Amino acid sequence: MKTLLLVSVILLSSLTFAQADYPSPPAESIPEKLVSLKRQIEVIHFPQVNDPIQINGQYYWKHMTSVLAKNSEIAIIEYGAYLYYNDTWNLRQSYPLKELDKTFGTKKQRLLQAQPYTYNNNWRVGDQLFGGWALWYFIGKTPTGELVCGYEKIHTTSNLIITKK
Repeated sequence: MKTLLLVSVILLSSLTFAQADYPSPPAESIPEKLVSLKRQIEVIHFPQVNDPIQINGQYYWKHMTSVLAKNSEIAIIEYGAYLYYNDTWNLRQSYPLKELDKTFGTKKQRLLQAQPYTYNNNWRVGDQLFGGWALWYFIGKTPTGELVCGYEKIHTTSNLIITKK
């Protein structure tokens, strides 16, 4: 009986710490909020497929995100990130607008025409190793008052590439 109990505890605890990877979203799938908006903000993640490293027991998916308004200046009115799970995009967080200036280097939440803005340390950090999909989005207004958007997916993997102590 003790052996059976011990084996059960070991099995259950290993399931708790097992890697979980979330399925890929369909290629054209985007959050409902963005469907009706014209895509006029370019969003780029580097790297597009992001493998984690481990430092002192924490996992880091290190990447950067850049945004660019090619056609005109755009005043950002909302930005944030979605995660893909349960076969749909789920809002992870809408960030306070004042953080845009700090993280991307904008002034008064404005993207000047043809000026790239980059968040260099846009890292996913966690104590569990799992892959998944995120989508960063930006919604803004053009000088004529048109609502526009930009978005890009990023794939984080569970392929650990380095461990540091």
